[in-house]
Amino acid sequence: MKKSLLLMSAAVMALTSVAQTEHIHVFRNDDNHSTVKAADNQQISFGTNLRNQQVMIITDSLGKTTEIAMDAIDSCVVRETALPEFHFFLTDYPNWTELTGNKDDKHPATMYMVGNGMYKDIDEMELSEFRGRGNSTWNMAKKPYRFKMAKKNSICGLPKAKTFALIANYIDCTLMRNAIALWVAQHLEMPFTNHCVPVKVFFNGIDKGQYMLTEKIGVGSGSVDIDETTGMLFELDSNYDEDFKFQYTWYENYGTKTLPVMVKDPDLAELAADTTVTNITDAQAYFKLWQNDFTTMANAVTSRAATESLSDVIDVESAVNFFFVNGLANNHEMKHPKSFYIHKKSLEEGEVYHFGPVWDFDWAFTFDGHEGASATAYMVASKGDQNGYEFIKHIFANTEFRELFKKKLDEFTAAGGGYDQLKAYIEEYANLIEPTARENGVLWPDTKPHAASWCVQKDSYEFRQNLETLKQWIETRVNFMKSDSNFGLYR
Repeated sequence: MKKSLLLMSAAVMALTSVAQTEHIHVFRNDDNHSTVKAADNQQISFGTNLRNQQVMIITDSLGKTTEIAMDAIDSCVVRETALPEFHFFLTDYPNWTELTGNKDDKHPATMYMVGNGMYKDIDEMELSEFRGRGNSTWNMAKKPYRFKMAKKNSICGLPKAKTFALIANYIDCTLMRNAIALWVAQHLEMPFTNHCVPVKVFFNGIDKGQYMLTEKIGVGSGSVDIDETTGMLFELDSNYDEDFKFQYTWYENYGTKTLPVMVKDPDLAELAADTTVTNITDAQAYFKLWQNDFTTMANAVTSRAATESLSDVIDVESAVNFFFVNGLANNHEMKHPKSFYIHKKSLEEGEVYHFGPVWDFDWAFTFDGHEGASATAYMVASKGDQNGYEFIKHIFANTEFRELFKKKLDEFTAAGGGYDQLKAYIEEYANLIEPTARENGVLWPDTKPHAASWCVQKDSYEFRQNLETLKQWIETRVNFMKSDSNFGLYR
């Protein structure tokens, strides 16, 4: 151990003279983790402390020392790059240690980003706003954020946009569930699929751990790239908290069923007030047109026989891809429903509804209120809050849908196909985030039970162990989908 550490320390000292982005990560077995930027490292030495322990001593350029017991060190890794670091500072509340109040409260703030060899640094800039985001995740200890700039920018290689989201992944002990699901969507070539960049976030100088930088879902060039004056992005979500919304209602099995339908984007009131927009002068009247159009589509879904085609009202392939991703992840949010997006380019004849983009895989894979969710459970097996299951089971039962779903599943699981590629991606992504995942686990340890009492969170410190569990879960899930008559989607 000591010899390898000495060789490693010599390498780190040499690296500091040629680059500014190398980091040394000390993996530990004492529920802690240490990372030092090589450029800030002045010396690594070894000795005995006052408690007669053998220790490694890291001294930075300011003379500050970090002391680590030798028997607490598992291994040390030197990396030429590290995850980019986002630093946010509230202008109105510079002493806050965390956002408080309502998630929609908008704060003036400044931001800069240290690219750490992965991306070009971003100099300090003023933000239009910094705020919270999410629904249930907003009430968790590790807060999700959203920030908006004055003009469109490409951040970390993402498409140009003004607004970006920072996903906390608080209840994800691998910090990879969203990334894996989005990779599958990308592989299936689903349009408007979000990208994800793992980053570190600092709030008012306080390390908040690892986050996922991604696009804000909405109508626009950075997300659902359709014309906001003619198109519509609906969200089916039992939170039912948007301004323009309605309950789609149908009668089935001697009971009345309802489905919460909301306009996610565009902002109809804003468009109606814009004198340059000539086709939307009355927001409520325009909304009513779309409500009637959605109802026509939904009536077809809920009333037609399974052998009848739905292709005149929905893009069936987009539905297959949408539920392929959610089915592979066993996303339990579908049953409520929650974060279920569907869009249409216009009300013109011949246009149909497209499913997607896919979103929100916190409550999926190995997690169903706590770690240990079954990989052989059905994605939807009860109606949820507001009949999500009752609606989508009609799509699942459709012959056209089922035939195409089986074809996609066979292609995905064939040798050299999507599943083999996914496994390679998982390893690559895991290697990239492992050091900061361990750090994140130190910052956000297990909470049993969660403060909201409805879930139990496992931390990300034992990252490799958690990852192996996830990989085995996916393997079991894929085999279940192939063997089950309903592809593991419903019963």
